[in-house]
Amino acid sequence: MTISDAIIKRINNLMKEKHIENPYQLALKSGLDESVIRSVLNGRSKYPNAHTIFFIAYGLNMTLSEFYNDSLFDIDNIDET
Repeated sequence: MTISDAIIKRINNLMKEKHIENPYQLALKSGLDESVIRSVLNGRSKYPNAHTIFFIAYGLNMTLSEFYNDSLFDIDNIDET
């Protein structure tokens, strides 16, 4: 999977875990525009910047290190070729 795929999967998993039902709710919690959240989740934003992920993590009530602390981001799971 690509890094973008891992980010999308991680956000979707966390949204389910934290009972955030849609991108609009995450946008409200993160302080980002809903279009930014949707762009990340639908893959239009292939490599979201650290600022965007920081605020998404904030909206999910976690730090960046907590966000990336998942086996999805293990080097063996990422294929960028």
